[in-house]
Amino acid sequence: MNFRYHLAAAVLFAVLASVSGVAAAQSSSAYRIDMIISRNGSLIGKPAIVAEAGAEAELTDQKPDKPDDGFRILVKVSPLADAPNGKESIKLDLTFFGRYNGKWNERDHHSITALVGKRVSFAFPSKAPESVGKDYDLVVTTSHVNPAANPAQ
Repeated sequence: MNFRYHLAAAVLFAVLASVSGVAAAQSSSAYRIDMIISRNGSLIGKPAIVAEAGAEAELTDQKPDKPDDGFRILVKVSPLADAPNGKESIKLDLTFFGRYNGKWNERDHHSITALVGKRVSFAFPSKAPESVGKDYDLVVTTSHVNPAANPAQ
């Protein structure tokens, strides 16, 4: 009789542990942010970065010999309550900078609500004092990731 009780308790413990493990994996505190970046319609890169939930992550592309080239992206992903259809909602804050004479100029800041795993697109046209004709487009997709994982480059 004690054997059955201990067996039932062990099985119940194993089930609860596996359920809590699944819940912990779904509520990861870090996000992988995959980006597709193009300038004037031409693909320039597909970088990925990892950001802790609520913390700001940065991606910078600059060339010392070209002070009017390059971009800087600041992104912050914050979890929100689940959407009505059971999908996870996030707040995505994104700031895009262009370079002019070696200095960063903020082009625009977007703050939107999105779903994890869904693509979100942004456009960043040239803004004074930068040169006209350097228009960037950005597509972002977020997913959960282990915070200790190394981001793809």
